[in-house]
Amino acid sequence: MLSRIVLGLVTMALGTVSAVEATTLWVGNDTASPVERFDSVTQASLGFFGQTGASGSALDGAGHVYTVAPSFGNNVIQKYDAAQNVVASFIAAINGQWIEDMTYGGGGTLWVSTFEGDVFHVDGAGNVLSSFTTGGSFVGVATDGAFLYTTTGFNGDNTITKRLFDGSVVSVVTTGFGGGGGIGYDASDNTFWVGYLGGQLRHFDVAGNLLGGFITSTANNALDGLEVGEISEAAVPEPTVLTLLGVSLLGLAGAAWSRR
Repeated sequence: MLSRIVLGLVTMALGTVSAVEATTLWVGNDTASPVERFDSVTQASLGFFGQTGASGSALDGAGHVYTVAPSFGNNVIQKYDAAQNVVASFIAAINGQWIEDMTYGGGGTLWVSTFEGDVFHVDGAGNVLSSFTTGGSFVGVATDGAFLYTTTGFNGDNTITKRLFDGSVVSVVTTGFGGGGGIGYDASDNTFWVGYLGGQLRHFDVAGNLLGGFITSTANNALDGLEVGEISEAAVPEPTVLTLLGVSLLGLAGAAWSRR
C-alpha cells in the first residue's frame, strides 16, 4: 500500500514539474492601441490595458501596471491598479526623447528606453536619476532585478546585451534574429521575450537559443514595448512540488514505522 502511494506522489510530482505554465505578455504596438496582453502558451489575446497610443509597460509586482503614451519630451506615464483605475500620472520629459519600452526598477522607479537609443532611470515624478546610451535606436529594456538587458532596436543586429545598472556591458548573446525591439524578462523560467516588426514575438533562453514564438493579432505593427508577468506576484513563494513530496514521504514513512 505504501509503495503504491509513493508511486502516485512521484507521478504527480513529475507531471507537475514537466507542465508548461502560462504567463502574460504585455505588448506595445507602436502607439497603435493600448498595451495588448497575450497568453504565452495559447497565444490568445487577453485584451487591452490602459491608455491609448501606448508603447511600453511595466509591472511593480504589487498590483500596479505602468503604461506610457510616448511623445518627444512629453511621455505620459500612467500607473493603474488591476481594475485599470488610474492611481497616478506623470510626464517624463527625458531630454526631449521618445519612450519605446519600460521595466520596473524598484522603489517606485522605472527604467525606460527610447527611440534615440538611450536608457533612463526615472522616479515616480519623471525625474531622471541616471542614464546611458546604447548606440542603437528603437531599443528595448528589461531587468531581472540584478542586471539590465537591452536590444539593439528594429534596425539593429541579432544580440541582447546584459548590462550593469550604469550601462556597462557584462556580456552579449546572439539570438540569430536581428531587429529586436521591446524585450521582457520572464522570471518564471529565466527566459526572454522579444518583439519585432510585423507583429512577431520570439522566445529565447538566456543563451540566445530560440524556444518558440508567434505572430500577434497586431501583425502590421512594430512591437516596441514588452513586459512579462502578472499584475500581482505572490509575496511568499509556495513550497515546490518536490519539497511537498519529501514532506509527504516522511509522513508516510513515520506512519508505517508506528504501525510496526
